[in-house]
Amino acid sequence: MASARLDSETLPVITKHITQEVINQFEACGILNRANIHNDPELAARRLGTNYAIASGRMSIAFCTEAMRKFIGADDFHRSGNVNLKFLRPVKDGDTVTIHGQVNSREAQDDGGTLVTVDVYCENQNGDKTAVGQASAVATG
Repeated sequence: MASARLDSETLPVITKHITQEVINQFEACGILNRANIHNDPELAARRLGTNYAIASGRMSIAFCTEAMRKFIGADDFHRSGNVNLKFLRPVKDGDTVTIHGQVNSREAQDDGGTLVTVDVYCENQNGDKTAVGQASAVATG
């Protein structure tokens, strides 16, 4: 069943405070259990020229997914949802990332559902966009 929030034109705002511990926990859920630019600041320095590790872009995708699930409804999003982001700047330990979204379109589907497309973006505590893209799902009910 679609969320009552579906009548809104904007996604519920999601804000996440990023710490290296959170980044490490997220990376520990991955397929490879090895040092990488997300969990090893020294490796990130060698490969990226930074003095910090960066959060995986998959974290921003997960945050956008959370916002879409709240907006569309978990069942509908799991059945038909999609998030596609372009990453603009790194997210790192100490950042606060906020997810925003504005409905771009609603299209009636032959099966009675509505394809909802949302322009989404992530921004840090300085108001800098860290990722932009679109999310979509077919809302039913």
